[in-house]
Amino acid sequence: ANNPAITGTWNPAVINTASAGTVTYTFTPAAGQCAKAVTMDIAVTTEVTPTFTQIGPLCQNSTPPALPASSTNNPAVTGTWNPASISTTTAGTLTYTFTPAAGQCAKTVTMDIVVTNEITPIFTQIGPLCQNSTPPLLPANSTNNPAVTGTWSPAAITTANNGTTTYTFTPNSGQCAKAVTMDIV
Repeated sequence: ANNPAITGTWNPAVINTASAGTVTYTFTPAAGQCAKAVTMDIAVTTEVTPTFTQIGPLCQNSTPPALPASSTNNPAVTGTWNPASISTTTAGTLTYTFTPAAGQCAKTVTMDIVVTNEITPIFTQIGPLCQNSTPPLLPANSTNNPAVTGTWSPAAITTANNGTTTYTFTPNSGQCAKAVTMDIV
């Protein structure tokens, strides 16, 4: 059987998604057609705001974590980030935008991630020292304010031989500081 299309008008004329809730739309057939009015309920759901655990601040030139593939909401919202990965090459604040994957009733959100300047630990130069003399201890803290703590390699100064030895200071984790060296004669 051939069913001809029914023409008519909708009231309201357009679907409004400005607010959540259910709205009844009524279709009224144009005059002269053997058809009756029908209704359609259209539900508009509230858009979910994806939530994420804040990342940072991060140290300049540190290895950054990956941006999360899904939100902490239940159920989680999945999507993509722009930029796609965190860069720590430059100090400052960068905004990352999360766009939900299609088919999820979720908003686009942003996360500002701060990258802080890397501190260069400063130490008072040691030496020159006399061969076979009792050397001082390598300092456990830099002279910066606040001080940077860390470890030295080699761990102690030796005066057994003439010459210059390079000692490397590696900051303890959790400090935004870089490794430095001291040459001791």
